[in-house]
Amino acid sequence: MSRILIVDDEPDMRLAVRNVLKLRGYEISEAGDGPSALEMARESRPDLVLLDMRLPGMDGIEVLEGLKKIDDTVPVVMITGYGHIQSAVDVMKLGASEYLQKPFENAQLVETVKRFIQSPAKRRVPAEDSGGGVAVAVKVQAPVRQPALQPAASVQAPAAAVQAPQAARSARNPFYVLAASLALLLAGFGVYRQVQANSAGYYREYPGVAANISSLVWADGKLFAGDWLSQSVYLYSADKDGLHLEETFPLEKTHISGLAAAGDTLYIADSWKKTIEARRIAPGLPLLKSFPAPGKVSALFYDGEYLWTCDSEGNAVLRRPDSELTPSVSFKLQEKPDQIFKDKDYLWTAVSSTGKIYRHKLDDSLTPDGVFALKTRREGAPLSAFAWRGERLWLARDGLGIIFEAGRAELLKE
Repeated sequence: MSRILIVDDEPDMRLAVRNVLKLRGYEISEAGDGPSALEMARESRPDLVLLDMRLPGMDGIEVLEGLKKIDDTVPVVMITGYGHIQSAVDVMKLGASEYLQKPFENAQLVETVKRFIQSPAKRRVPAEDSGGGVAVAVKVQAPVRQPALQPAASVQAPAAAVQAPQAARSARNPFYVLAASLALLLAGFGVYRQVQANSAGYYREYPGVAANISSLVWADGKLFAGDWLSQSVYLYSADKDGLHLEETFPLEKTHISGLAAAGDTLYIADSWKKTIEARRIAPGLPLLKSFPAPGKVSALFYDGEYLWTCDSEGNAVLRRPDSELTPSVSFKLQEKPDQIFKDKDYLWTAVSSTGKIYRHKLDDSLTPDGVFALKTRREGAPLSAFAWRGERLWLARDGLGIIFEAGRAELLKE
């Protein structure tokens, strides 16, 4: 019989959850605080832990870390109340397997439990190897290719043939040539302005990608996407038809919170293990070295000279990409971002829980220069990754299985 440990300081909540699950045949144990939960986990080794975020004394994050030290394979489902945590995505980066937001339906509770107790092996297997698991396996589908629209050449050819002699005669008139050139110039300017407007307002969605992306990075025209739930890195190529999955790199027991590409090296932050891994961009992403990182590193970015790291307390550090990732300069970011990106003019940061994107000047103190909200809303799907590529913003939202590409008009300054 599968054993479930319920950790919640509210007796009524524990009673309600216990009654629902006992009727389904599960063996239930309960704890009202963190120390009791950890002691019970050591003694009984549950198959699943339902852990409330808000506990007296020792909060849910601390209990989660303690549980993972006892057994890092035990699935932990965080139970949250609205606004109780900075972001459910952040909790996932720390090693939780799933979360439930209060209030939730009994059926939702039962279905979540079944995902991990009935098929625990599937929770970390990429979709193409899992056979299409119900909850956490990500099934990547190739985008549907739309047939190209062919011009109606047979209709247009006769008209073009009739007009050709007249155009040839008119072309010998200098006034005609001047007028035609001016018209062409004006038309070109109008097209340029229209293209510029379309570029700023550009918006496109790419469905069928990994569903729990925690980081995006472009390198040599390819898009790397780190998925915290499947614990895999996905490599996509892009063309006019969409994004195409080229390769999947399963990284068991790596809680991917940030990615950065530097030449042939891919740096991967693990906020739960407090490490930064250097892996060679090659089949299998072979591990080159693992660096201990002070704090829970939630974001990475390589600007061509320095590897930027940022932890959950907002400590941003510029490190040299040498054999020790030597720290060079450090800053304190008040918004405590979990995503960062630097271009030639600004440092951009984002906070998953609010969906806000911040712009900082590249001066001695990274002075805040603007706060932006996203124009396109997706309720219940927090911003989980973003990156710039030229003038286009690339975004992912947790749980949707969609990557978004948008122009600068997607950012609404507050």
